[in-house]
Amino acid sequence: MAARATKGDGVRLQINAELLHVESGEQPPDLVAYAFSSGGQLLDSAPVEKGVATLSLDKSDNPRGVRVLVGPQAEEGEFNLIDLRRIGAAERLLRLDAKEVSPKVRLEIAPESWRLWLFRRCCVPGTLLKRVVTGGIPLDLPVCHATVEVYEVDPIHIILPRIPDLELERWRDILIKPERPIPPIPPGPQPDPPPFEREELIQQLRSIEMPASLQLAARVASIDNFRLELIRNPRIVWPLLCLFYPRFVRMTKICETTTDECGKFRCCFWRSIFNPDTPDLYFKAYRTIGFFKIPIYAPTPVGCHTRWNYRCGTEVVLYTTSPWARTCAPCPPVEAPNNWVLVMAIGNLSLASIRGASLDLDPTTNAGNRGLTGGGAPFGGLLRPRIEFDNSLRDSLGVKYYRVQWRKVGGTFQSLDRAVNRHYAHEVGGDVVIDQYPLGPTTVGGTPNLYEIPPAMPPTGQWSFPNVVEDTASAYFPTADFAPPAEAGKYELKIDLFDSAGNPVDIGALGIHFRVPNVEDLSGTITTEDAAHPSLNLVSGNSFVMTLHVDNSPCTASVAAPTIAGTPASDECGVLEYTPASLETVVMNYEASHPNGFATFAFELYRGANKLTPPSTSGAVGAGMHTASGTATDLLGGCSVAGFAEHLHVYAMATNGWSRQSQLDAHDVRAFVLAPKA
Repeated sequence: MAARATKGDGVRLQINAELLHVESGEQPPDLVAYAFSSGGQLLDSAPVEKGVATLSLDKSDNPRGVRVLVGPQAEEGEFNLIDLRRIGAAERLLRLDAKEVSPKVRLEIAPESWRLWLFRRCCVPGTLLKRVVTGGIPLDLPVCHATVEVYEVDPIHIILPRIPDLELERWRDILIKPERPIPPIPPGPQPDPPPFEREELIQQLRSIEMPASLQLAARVASIDNFRLELIRNPRIVWPLLCLFYPRFVRMTKICETTTDECGKFRCCFWRSIFNPDTPDLYFKAYRTIGFFKIPIYAPTPVGCHTRWNYRCGTEVVLYTTSPWARTCAPCPPVEAPNNWVLVMAIGNLSLASIRGASLDLDPTTNAGNRGLTGGGAPFGGLLRPRIEFDNSLRDSLGVKYYRVQWRKVGGTFQSLDRAVNRHYAHEVGGDVVIDQYPLGPTTVGGTPNLYEIPPAMPPTGQWSFPNVVEDTASAYFPTADFAPPAEAGKYELKIDLFDSAGNPVDIGALGIHFRVPNVEDLSGTITTEDAAHPSLNLVSGNSFVMTLHVDNSPCTASVAAPTIAGTPASDECGVLEYTPASLETVVMNYEASHPNGFATFAFELYRGANKLTPPSTSGAVGAGMHTASGTATDLLGGCSVAGFAEHLHVYAMATNGWSRQSQLDAHDVRAFVLAPKA
C-alpha cells in the first residue's frame, strides 16, 4: 500500500458520494473515499457517512492534481490506487489551486458498478505446509509466520492473442490427432516441482471431450478463428499452455497475508468488474529475516502452477520444500470435551490402529492379539508415545506434569526417565535461533521422573520441529533394553497427571477426560473416543493404561543345499548334474522363521539375471522348513548349463510406530549350477 503523506490543517476536501438507483429494500455497500496524489501516493481516506466524507490534505504553494476515488470498504486496511481501479471505483481528477482550502467534489456511482461490489468479493482460505519424510513416512508440517502473496493471472482471452501464430499451428496439429505422440516441451525453465507429470497432462488433454466446433476450427479455420475457438474452450488451453508455452503468462498481485501458527492463511480481494472471467490465481510465499525477503514458495513456470477457474472460498494447500521455510508444531484440531488428554499415537501410528485401544478394531480383538497393530505386527525398538494436552489443564486446572510408566503384564510399574525436549525458534539480532525447551524428567515435591506438560507458547518465538520424530515424543520406552527377545509378550504403559506441586491429580474431581483418536490419519481433524468406553476400558482410577505387544526377537534365514534325485550340490563347487533330457526335480529347502511368527519372507530364484516365477514365492513364515522345487528342464529354460542364485529375505514385522524394525531381519543366499552329467 502506498505510504500516506502527513496530514495538515490547511485543506479540507469534502466529497459528496451518491449511489444511483438504490431501490427500496436494497442494502447498499459501505463506502470509503480516498485521495491520492497524481503519482499514486495515498493522501487520506475516510468513510462516507450520510453521503459525505471529509479528507484532510497538506497545503501546497503550487496548484496540484488530486485523484479522488470512492469505492467499497476493504475488509482490512485500505485499498491502493490499483485495487480501486480494478474494482471500478468512481474516480475524478481534481485540480487544487494553492489558495483553495475547502474544495468540494461530487461523485455519482452507477448501479452497474456498486451492485457488482456486493458480489465481487473473493476470499481465499489456505494452508502452507512443508512436506518432510521421516522413516519413509511423509509428514506435512505447518509453515508459520510466512508472507503469502496472491496473484491474478491474465485470463485466457488475454493470453491467447499474445501467442505467436506458429505456436498455434503446432497446437492445431495436436488437437487434430491427439492420439499421436506429443513432442516434448522446448528447452527452458520447467516446473519445479511440477504440479503434474508430463504424461498426466497429456492424459488430461486427451481425456477432455473436444467440442465439434473446436475440432472443425483446428482442421479448416483460419488462425484467427482457431484462436477465437480456443478462447471459448479454456479447459483445452490450460494443459497446452503448461506443456508448450508455459512462460507466456502475466499476473497482478491482488492481496497479501501472513500464515498463523498452524500455517493457515486467508486472503480476500475484490474481483475486477471489467473482467467477467472466473479468477485464475497463482501464489508465492516468503519468509522475512531482518530486512531480507526470502522466497520459500514460487514455483515456475507460472502457467503450470496456476489455479485456473478458482472457485472463491475453496481451500488451497501449498507445499514448500525450501530449507528456509520455518515449520511449527502440527496443530490439527482435536474434537473432544473440555479438559482432555489425548493419548494420540506410538510414534506416528495412531492408537486407532492398535488393538485394545481402537473401537473399530474391537470386534476382532481378543486376549491373544491385544496390543498388536491392526495388521498383526508387534512393537519393538525405541517406542515414543505421543500425548497431547488441552491448554486448560495448565491454564485453568493447575495440572502441570505427567508421568509415563511401564511394566510387563503382572509385574511392577517402573518410570521412564529419558530426557524429553521441545524446540522453539526465535530471532536474535536478525538471525533465527533454535533453542531447546526441556520437559523433564524432573523431581517435583519429592515425586521423581515427572515431565512438564508443554505450555501453549514457548518463552519467546514459536514452537519449531527441526526433528519431527523427537519433537513429537512425550516419553521414550527402550524396549530393546527392557523387553529383550526372551521377554517378548504383553507390556503396559501407564500415564498419570500431577499438579504444580507434584501431587497426583484426581481426574474425576477436575473433569479431566482421557481420550484416544478414532482416526488413523493424524494430519487432519482428529476425532476422538472416550478412553473409559466399556469396550476399551483404558482408564483405571486416575490413570490411563494401555497394552502393547512387544517382540524384539530376530528372524532366521537359512538356505540349504539344493538337491536333484536326492543328491545335494556340493558346498565347494555348487554343481548339480542332471542326465540328458531328464525331468528330474530340483528341490530347494530353506528356513524362514521367527520365534513367535511375527515375520514374512521372500524367496527368489534367479537364473542369470532372470527371476523365475515360480518357484520364487513369498508369504508369512511358518514352522519348519519351506520347500521350492522345479524340474531341471523348466529351470534351465532352454539352456544346457545355467547358473542359479537362491536369495532368502525374512522381514520382521515389529514396528516402533515410525518404521519397521529392519535390524531384526535376516537373509541368506546360495548359488548353484545345473549342468549335464558327463
